[in-house]
Amino acid sequence: MTDNIRVLVIDDDFRVAEIHSSFVEGTEGFEVVGSALNAEQAIEMTRQLRPDLVLLDIYLPDIPGTEILLGRLQSEQSVDCFVLTAARDAQTVRRCLSL
Repeated sequence: MTDNIRVLVIDDDFRVAEIHSSFVEGTEGFEVVGSALNAEQAIEMTRQLRPDLVLLDIYLPDIPGTEILLGRLQSEQSVDCFVLTAARDAQTVRRCLSL
């Protein structure tokens, strides 16, 4: 059994998801258990894979990442989220920090 932190990467751009995954895989103590391109996949993969940590983009095609933070993902299990996004507007950044 491994003591690695299991990470799910959620980003609608598969190239960005691959970059994040490569970085995580290259970091000792972490392993990528999956990658989701939208919120629906993210919620299902969270149920199935039970990650310890989610790297979350805010701009998703079906549901904004902020809505996932509000409870859709968190209600599935206790999982930590780290927001990695291109969002720069103050309202979105504040909302992410408060969630």
